[in-house]
Amino acid sequence: MSYRIVSPLLLAGAAIAAFSLPAHADIAMLKQIEQSFIQLHENVGPSVVNIEIRGTGEEEAPGMEDLFHFFGVPNPNQGGPQEPQQAPRTQATGSGFIYNTEGYIITNNHVVADADTISVRLSNGKEYEAKTIGTDPDTDIAVIKIEPDEPLTPAKLGDSDALKVGQFAIAIGSPRQLEGTVSFGHISALGREGLDGLRVQGLRFQNLVQTDAAINLGNSGGPLCNIDGEVVGINTAIVWGANSIGFAIPINSAKEIVPQLISEGHVTRGYLGVGIDDVASFADAVSLPDNTGAFVKEVRPDTPAERAKLQTYDVIRKINGESVANASDLVRRISGFKPGATVKLEVWRDGKAIEVDVELSEWEPETEVAVASGGDVLGMQLRALNPDMIDRLGLEPA
Repeated sequence: MSYRIVSPLLLAGAAIAAFSLPAHADIAMLKQIEQSFIQLHENVGPSVVNIEIRGTGEEEAPGMEDLFHFFGVPNPNQGGPQEPQQAPRTQATGSGFIYNTEGYIITNNHVVADADTISVRLSNGKEYEAKTIGTDPDTDIAVIKIEPDEPLTPAKLGDSDALKVGQFAIAIGSPRQLEGTVSFGHISALGREGLDGLRVQGLRFQNLVQTDAAINLGNSGGPLCNIDGEVVGINTAIVWGANSIGFAIPINSAKEIVPQLISEGHVTRGYLGVGIDDVASFADAVSLPDNTGAFVKEVRPDTPAERAKLQTYDVIRKINGESVANASDLVRRISGFKPGATVKLEVWRDGKAIEVDVELSEWEPETEVAVASGGDVLGMQLRALNPDMIDRLGLEPA
């Protein structure tokens, strides 16, 4: 038997030639893809707006672009923190997109949270003053409104639950005040959770879409689109000092929250009253058949959980018959119910499943201390004070 040995250099040369001299059909395909991206920008661009805010205060506070940084710490290249200046805050910019023809616009909470005045500029250059309709710090979603004297082009909302890693992703907005900027990339990961830097800044519900489409300061609140020009996410954060690691809020979260922000100005959420963790580390100890569910580490007093007689070491496995994947999933699902709703929990206790009915109360952020879920924050370990710690430290209860 004989073998034909082909020089690697010949193979490489053939590959280069094939790449540099593609067939006519290949050129046509590339032009079709190119035209699709051009058409996408032409279709979506009129729905994207530039947002300028101005606020005042006793000292210059971090602008919204500083909050855009993932870790919320000073740029190490700036040589450390600077002394606050007694001056009005300078104007800062962000992005948003038109929700409907009535003038409602979706953006980030951190874009408009501290604004005294908000100015919106459409893609055609027309400017309008805007007012804040509703904000939700827990998801970093906000709705503002203009009173247009011209027809508006609402963005088409897609389905973020249908996203797949590897899909094209297109970010549109005003990075560094460069309005109408388009960047292309991919969906690089889904369901990003446990990002403590964002949690410290108030983003309690994450489940974020990660993309390598270029996102820069000023893209906050702008749309992340799929190849069909549908908005699948709201650009919200970058990893400071990294290249092409950005995050967007899934658009399906906005679909649930925006109507409530428009009608009520805020979001009300169900509350159970348990301290929880992912069950994977405890599954063997409680004889679970698999690693799904939320492990109950604490049942807080005078809460729906205590009234329903939930216990420490319980594992919450299902809500109304639907499986609970982990601790974050439980928080999202419970928060999705209205206060006063009764839910049926399947709980794993003493080696068997039981059902417990719980009437939820309303989540009140001020009743709990918001700290990072594990890990260091600015080199410090943070922990909520319990009554025993308060007593030993001689502090007054809050």
